[in-house]
Amino acid sequence: MKVSRHILLPLLPFAFVLVACSDTPPPPDVSDIPVELTVLRFDRALAAVDTADLAGELAELDDRFGSFTDAFFTHLVPLRRGDLSPAEGQNVLRAYLDFPLTGVVDSTVEARFPGGGARVQGMVDQFEQGLRYYRHYLPDAPVPDTLVTFDTHFELAAFLYGDGEIAAGLEFFLGPDFDYTQVNPEEPIFSSYLARSYTPEHFSAKLLRVLLEDYFPAPRTGRLLDYLLYEGKKLYLLELLQPETPPHVVYEVSEEQLAWLRDNETQIYAYLQREDILYATDVSLINKYTRPAPYTPGMPAESPGGAVNYLGRQIVAAYLEAHPETTLPELLAISDGQELLRGARYKPR
Repeated sequence: MKVSRHILLPLLPFAFVLVACSDTPPPPDVSDIPVELTVLRFDRALAAVDTADLAGELAELDDRFGSFTDAFFTHLVPLRRGDLSPAEGQNVLRAYLDFPLTGVVDSTVEARFPGGGARVQGMVDQFEQGLRYYRHYLPDAPVPDTLVTFDTHFELAAFLYGDGEIAAGLEFFLGPDFDYTQVNPEEPIFSSYLARSYTPEHFSAKLLRVLLEDYFPAPRTGRLLDYLLYEGKKLYLLELLQPETPPHVVYEVSEEQLAWLRDNETQIYAYLQREDILYATDVSLINKYTRPAPYTPGMPAESPGGAVNYLGRQIVAAYLEAHPETTLPELLAISDGQELLRGARYKPR
């Protein structure tokens, strides 16, 4: 199973989008691109099971949700992990359903996203629009036609299963009114710099990110340059796929942090050169600079974690400006960061 731990704003005036993303092309008309997701609420179905007949209930879930149930009950609630008998697996499920955190999460999800409610439909509509742009820019990339919603003990925000279908963990989109630290204040995934993106506004971006990471995976080895350009490609594409979404939501940073990135592009580039780490290959160092964090090491506290990824996004934009004939699939196929940097003729602003 391909997994990714990641965890609706009204449409903004188009003039704002042009000002905010002046180096991306204007959004194309994608209204004629067919996209229709079948949405299945596994979260509501699991909450309604009769624990007195779990064997029958599990068979019914299999019938209704197909290969998703195997993915869910193998990787998230592991009653089908291979070393348990059916009876033992049912005991695991019974214990999970009776666990207090399960009730807290599920009741909160039901209150925020009631079955058949407009909130889920609004998120789905936004994601479907993103899929239209996805098909426009990456016509050969597979697109899911089924979206399953679930909830667990904060395991995954989104993952692909089966034949390229997608699932979303609704507990990662409860919004700022939910205090994630009440679950476990010491758990890193509930840190404020991550939890601020656990909102409905981030739903489409998180699911699209999973699709992009599956379509063009991260390099297995390389230099910091290669990794920040990989992240930069994702950021550039995510902007194209969500032209109506504020950039700070796409980047998963605050508005103040996005302003800091724009104001300090030259300083970020100068820092990498001064520290002589642009071509570093140490995995721990690469992760330190490209992964989420309260701020980027060596940079001011006002910086977001992964500030170097914004530099990658700017280099990607410069490359496409210098080579307008390049298609996005061709861009994604450029794995040598040095080739991309050289072709971009990049000068920080």
